[in-house]
Amino acid sequence: MSSNSFDLMCRTHAVGSVKLYSILTGIMIATFLISLDVSIIATAIPSITTRFHATTDIGWYGATYPLTMCALQPISGKLSSLLSLRWTYLSFYGIFLLGSLICGVANSSKMFIIGRAVAGAGGSGVVSGGLSVIALITTPEQRPLFTGLVTSLYALGTVVAPIIGGALAEHTWRWCFFINLPAGAVTVVTLLLFFHPPQNTGTQGVSFLKQLDLIGCALFIPSVIMVMLALQWGGDEYSWNSATVVGLFVGFAVTMTIFICWECYMGDEAMVPVVLLWGRSTTLSIAFAFLFLGSFVIPVYYLPEWFQIVKSASPIRSGVMLLPSVCTQVFGSLVCGISAKHLRYYNPWLFVGSVFLCIANGLYTTFTASSSSASWIGYEIFQGLGCGFAAQIPLLTVQLVFKDRPRYIPVGIATVLFTQYFGSAVMQSIGGAIFQNELKKQLQVQASLDHKQIEMLLNAGTLRVREVAVQAFPDRLVDIINAYNKAITTVFYLPIAGSALAFILAAGIPWVNTRSTPKDDVDCTEEADQLQSDKSANV
Repeated sequence: MSSNSFDLMCRTHAVGSVKLYSILTGIMIATFLISLDVSIIATAIPSITTRFHATTDIGWYGATYPLTMCALQPISGKLSSLLSLRWTYLSFYGIFLLGSLICGVANSSKMFIIGRAVAGAGGSGVVSGGLSVIALITTPEQRPLFTGLVTSLYALGTVVAPIIGGALAEHTWRWCFFINLPAGAVTVVTLLLFFHPPQNTGTQGVSFLKQLDLIGCALFIPSVIMVMLALQWGGDEYSWNSATVVGLFVGFAVTMTIFICWECYMGDEAMVPVVLLWGRSTTLSIAFAFLFLGSFVIPVYYLPEWFQIVKSASPIRSGVMLLPSVCTQVFGSLVCGISAKHLRYYNPWLFVGSVFLCIANGLYTTFTASSSSASWIGYEIFQGLGCGFAAQIPLLTVQLVFKDRPRYIPVGIATVLFTQYFGSAVMQSIGGAIFQNELKKQLQVQASLDHKQIEMLLNAGTLRVREVAVQAFPDRLVDIINAYNKAITTVFYLPIAGSALAFILAAGIPWVNTRSTPKDDVDCTEEADQLQSDKSANV
């Protein structure tokens, strides 16, 4: 790496305890705010649609933010690897805060949607950038603990967001977005005062635009938007075999194929360098992240449905009922992080985490309308511990593989995060199709409802299922609730399969020793050496 301008970053840019914990606090606040915006809008949408009189735009209110955040994830990682990590992170965070401000002051539905898109664009570089900062300022022994805390905060924000959103919406929904500004200022001040990393200058002799790979960016972003829209609309606004959905999938396949070919041609200067996929550690870790987080998000999404429909809980109450999972996830991350000081390998956590998650989803399939609170609390503990043990391991593995070549770390982190977001979207889409088909079947079989009556219930939405059932079919309420229970529990077979497959993939991830040696500080790891040799041979 002597000819590479990233020599200054080969060693960990460790900082003192005060600076370390100040920077960590700022990053945790930023990550929490980013995750809040994913679902804080859920309980505020009724107030927003009333203000703008635009019921037809409801779908875009929730979808625009994750859509832009997912599509811009790799380019944010590339920018962080080429430019100053400090200023790149603060720029993306500033864009997020600008989007929040636009949403807060919006006077039309279109302006609000634009604000959500801007916030998502900024959010694409905040979580990955924060993890890159942690990778730079911590030792290998500290990194699992701090990475686990940040990823746990993201999960916590997603769960408590509807509770916070509901409380703020009772006064004014605009504070769901204004709240980001004063809290965000803490992060900005903290990083300006305490975070001063070495300056990135890119690869010598190669222009910045070539390193940025604008053509790859122009191919990747529309391909992701097409597949995300197809997953968002399929089975809802359009049938899965409609020309719109099929066309979006075909467009994604064609554009992504061209993108992959272009990235292979660009080699080391690609937006997503192919070197990331040459090693077994990174390839299988990325695949594990796709399956594991996709399997985790299914219960996060469908447990509130079960609480609200089967247990007749309010939206805010259903959020509170998810806290056992979130609390144990934080606990699991702490255990994993603290234990990392004494363990030489990350791999055991992959096995334990996927097994716990598989057990939790298996237990969820046993739910009935009479299930006690002790049962679902116990099952959530398995789920939370499973995610706490394993969710951050793919991120740590990528950092470990590329510790001798830190220019790849931001791109690697962004790639893993994109895979997690994308896996969540794919699994939610498949889960939604399973739920809809099974629900219609069970309403016909158990409640003896015809097609028109079923559509009446589906159009009522989660909150009004019991109300509509009591008004229209009072003698069949129990059968209708049982039908919903059966449909929801059937969905949990999907994450059982996903987490089981993740366990199998974990067996193929090489066991790389996490302990640093003097030689590690100047030489590559064994796998990294092999990757570099393979790349040189191909050239």
